[in-house]
Amino acid sequence: MASSEWLPRAALRELCVRAGEAILAVRAGGDWAAREKADASPVTAADQAAHDVLMAGLAALTPEVPVLSEEAVVPWTTRRHWTRYWLVDPLDGTREFIDGFDDFTVNLALVEAGRTRYGLVHAPVTGTTWEGGSALGAWRWQGDRAEAITVASRWPPRVVASRAHLDERTRAWLAGFPEASLLRYGSSVKFCRIAEGEADLYPRFAPTSEWDTAAAQAVLEGAGGAVLVADTLLPLTYNGGESLRNPAFVACAEAQGRWRKGTS
Repeated sequence: MASSEWLPRAALRELCVRAGEAILAVRAGGDWAAREKADASPVTAADQAAHDVLMAGLAALTPEVPVLSEEAVVPWTTRRHWTRYWLVDPLDGTREFIDGFDDFTVNLALVEAGRTRYGLVHAPVTGTTWEGGSALGAWRWQGDRAEAITVASRWPPRVVASRAHLDERTRAWLAGFPEASLLRYGSSVKFCRIAEGEADLYPRFAPTSEWDTAAAQAVLEGAGGAVLVADTLLPLTYNGGESLRNPAFVACAEAQGRWRKGTS
């Protein structure tokens, strides 16, 4: 990936850590109250605090690259001309944050020509940062120590699913794998568990938006996995139209794995 040469990766990792610190500061202050956005999703002061940190940091680090954030949506009339942009979810797992769980994340992705090329997923509570891209590889950072990560292959599979969104279509899909074990997580941690070899599959049929998936997809692809549209089994892509909703998808350790037989 030629574009990786200009990425200030260390500074971007530090930016995500600072956004996570802003979230934890709100949490420590007890201001967990949420309001409902137009799409019925919750937003808190922590979402806005992390958003402000990321927007200021990206403007300083890469002023030439536009930014699309969950908390500052850009209309399609503008986005349609973008070939490279940052896609940001300042607080992925807002419901987990509100409910007192720890598996919420800061997500930052670089999208080029409709594909996610580089991503950072930071978990503020544990201090873990996952970094990756399809042409870069993938790493799990703890402080200043990095460990290369890669997907694993096992059968029966370990399937990760959302703690809050295990809908009927997902249950029906899982019924095709009766021998599978089920793990429940919130936020982009689900993708990262596959990337580091702890899980194998993540089917998602409940609604998601593009900022929910792009960063973790880059990490997973860097680790050797894939995120495929459920109906076509083609890679999940970005900025293809006015809607920012994703289609149903399956994140997997192996794009051509044995699991595909259960979807036919």
